[in-house]
Amino acid sequence: MDAHLAAVEASITAAADALNGRHAALLQLVRTLARQMDAAGADPSTRLSAAYLSALKDLGRVIAASPAKATQPRNGLAAARAIHGRR
Repeated sequence: MDAHLAAVEASITAAADALNGRHAALLQLVRTLARQMDAAGADPSTRLSAAYLSALKDLGRVIAASPAKATQPRNGLAAARAIHGRR
């Protein structure tokens, strides 16, 4: 796997809880553009670079817009504070 595709796959895996079936087209586009960037080597066209950057920004917006998973407080003081509604 080449660098761009590996980075895209890592980002998708890390954000798996924020992505679902309605994002399938965006995910396919980002993967396709990553493969094209890898194939272009050190000199991708300006148009390809712009399309790739735009798709990455769209993916970032989707991930950022998803509600963050609530973290469970650990035992001890954090748990006691959570039970009593204090920080």
